[in-house]
Amino acid sequence: VGVRPPSSADAEEPPQGRASSVPAAAASDDRAPLEAEAPSSGMAPPVSMRAEARIRGVAPDLQERYLSMSATGRFDCFDASRSFDSFMQVVNDDYCDCPDGSDEPGTSACAGIPQPHSGGRSGGFACGWGLEAATLEAHSARARVVRASAVNDGICDCCGGEDEWDGVVECRDRCDEVEAEEASAMSQAHVGSKAREAYVDKAHKLRKEERFRDVDGGPDDVFLAVFADGCKTLDDGDYTYEVCPREKVIQRANTGHRKFTLGKGGQWSTFLWENGEHRSDYSMYVMGEGDYCVANQAHRKVELRFECSPTPAVVSVQETQVC
Repeated sequence: VGVRPPSSADAEEPPQGRASSVPAAAASDDRAPLEAEAPSSGMAPPVSMRAEARIRGVAPDLQERYLSMSATGRFDCFDASRSFDSFMQVVNDDYCDCPDGSDEPGTSACAGIPQPHSGGRSGGFACGWGLEAATLEAHSARARVVRASAVNDGICDCCGGEDEWDGVVECRDRCDEVEAEEASAMSQAHVGSKAREAYVDKAHKLRKEERFRDVDGGPDDVFLAVFADGCKTLDDGDYTYEVCPREKVIQRANTGHRKFTLGKGGQWSTFLWENGEHRSDYSMYVMGEGDYCVANQAHRKVELRFECSPTPAVVSVQETQVC
């Protein structure tokens, strides 16, 4: 592959040793045919409706800008830093000509350069570049924008595999599955939010009780209801865990009589704020002073991590350090 001579608008010397893995003749592969009916009036339709090609990696709301320049045969970098006489030899030719990366929306050549933003999203490779805007609104998973470096990296980042267009790897279309999982998560979050409202109502009553008078119940005192809910258990096959927030966490072997106290009491974890202040992290409750571990020369400790759910339960147990 040779070095492309500069356009008449390029005042500087051409880059030396330029090599592109995509020859200029292959640039047309980045363009997918569109279907459009010719208007009965005989007038030329707007660019967005012409039976031209979409530009690979460009989101629908930026396609018209690229196609307008394609119609003139020229390309201007979005930051107005450079101008080229040949659109086809610059756009998606796998060489980063523009300082803002606008000439490579469909390759990884400009990876690391903040690319033009689309619809309020960060610039990058638009997975749904070949679809209409209305279709993407109905199928959010296909509207994802992935980083430029993800293009043809051997990993299927777009749920439809659009980022792996060189054919080296075969990507299965997972978009329907992804959307179903997201819908399920949203439904779960909604139900969990309703459960939280009930916990808040309960917490307001518990705050008046003597045992909770000086307890930090977190936002809206919602964790007072969690503390008052008592113990929950989880059997992982080898052990049964009894988790009683703010009281104790016990680990019992399902065979034999081994029993360990993993933690007692407890307090909220903290994180360092930008002003140097330590603030409570209400997603994690730390219970220390468990049974002494000779191997580690320290007492066992438990970190309880919370997430919103419609039903109170111990979801999983992970032992990050073995005694």
